[in-house]
Amino acid sequence: MESPRGPRVWYFFSDDVPECELIVPIKSDHGLCFAVRPNAGMDQKMLDRLNEAADHVLGVGLAHLDIGRNDKPPERKE
Repeated sequence: MESPRGPRVWYFFSDDVPECELIVPIKSDHGLCFAVRPNAGMDQKMLDRLNEAADHVLGVGLAHLDIGRNDKPPERKE
């Protein structure tokens, strides 16, 4: 199912982010999300502001995500 708004960007906290990383990008059919390690120096207010900024940048057309079902990993070389 495709997102009705088109591709988007969002940030969320995840305990699955390795300790050696602060933020891990994850590409999906719905957009680009960033998993943030909790207690890594970012609080909920900052996370909320990043989400607001991402919505604004995409909403007014300052950036465009070309993410779709045609994206696939490169062919494996043997």
